Amino acid sequence: MRQKIIWAAVILILASCSHDGPDRLSWEQSRQATVTVLASPAGLGDNGFNDAMIEGVFAFAQESGVKLRLLLPNDTTQAISMYDQWLLDNKSQDSTVLILGNTWYINAVQRNTPALSGKGSRILLLESNDTLQGVSTISINRYGVSWLAGAMTSNFDALILAAAPRYEVIDESIKGFIDGRKAHPGSHNGKECTTSINILTHDEAGFSMPDSAYRFMVRRAMEYEAYDEFIFPLLRGAQTGVIRYLNDNALTSALMVGMEVNMSGMSSRIPFSVVIHIGRVVNECLTEWLSGIEWPQTRRLGLEEGMADVEIAPQFRKHICVWDDRYDQADTFSRLYEQYLDEAIRAEREQ
Repeated sequence: MRQKIIWAAVILILASCSHDGPDRLSWEQSRQATVTVLASPAGLGDNGFNDAMIEGVFAFAQESGVKLRLLLPNDTTQAISMYDQWLLDNKSQDSTVLILGNTWYINAVQRNTPALSGKGSRILLLESNDTLQGVSTISINRYGVSWLAGAMTSNFDALILAAAPRYEVIDESIKGFIDGRKAHPGSHNGKECTTSINILTHDEAGFSMPDSAYRFMVRRAMEYEAYDEFIFPLLRGAQTGVIRYLNDNALTSALMVGMEVNMSGMSSRIPFSVVIHIGRVVNECLTEWLSGIEWPQTRRLGLEEGMADVEIAPQFRKHICVWDDRYDQADTFSRLYEQYLDEAIRAEREQ
């Protein structure tokens, strides 16, 4: 996947072209503009948030003709060096944008505060609610959509499997999921359904440890006579380990919530996905920039704005191998979505 993304970037950088739009810069101006994406270390290839973000940037570059640069640091030291070098090279340049792909870059921004003097040059930091000098931030509210997923899974025991502790996005997702389940407590076979939380590792390495996630799932299933938890993975790239476990065990009764992108095609055990439309968000931000619209210093979007949602797997019942009376109707999860959506939006609004 990562190699495909890199080659796609090269193709777009070499071949981007466009036509004028009524509210856009002229073609002569837009061809001089540059968008640089500084990805988080080892972030691309996660089949989730990072890849969806890059797809949104690619779509913008292809449609607008703006030049695109993609920086892929191998580690945190290289990431900081790339950030510092970009500031040095672009301090007085016009019409250039730097997209920082993760809240991890907050420390770099605070250490080396941007002071761009060029006309139309900006920096956009993703996944942050912080107010930072010289930077616009944008984040997707995970609370409401996680609340909705929690309510939709309330008749199952649930496992929250997170990559690492003390990440704002993870903490918000956990809280929303648990609150949704608390608002609509469920039971199965006469027993109250439970929610467990497990952390894969102590730092960001957990996001790129699919083998560890796979081994955890094997051990977890061995603790049960019939393993049937609903898994809520907060793992980014490491969630492929959970998917591999589900696909390797055709008779498992466990289910998984797809995370950040629609994962319905990755396993028959994924009845719905929590989808974060970060590609759409970034594309719209860049379109605003090209049209001369100023960005607010901070922006936060979520379920109510349609930038986070739950998408149902239409073929779930068709391909499932093990039946369960908790989803004995083909439209079970669609009905649960409709039942709890408005309440989830209210919960997000009141958070």
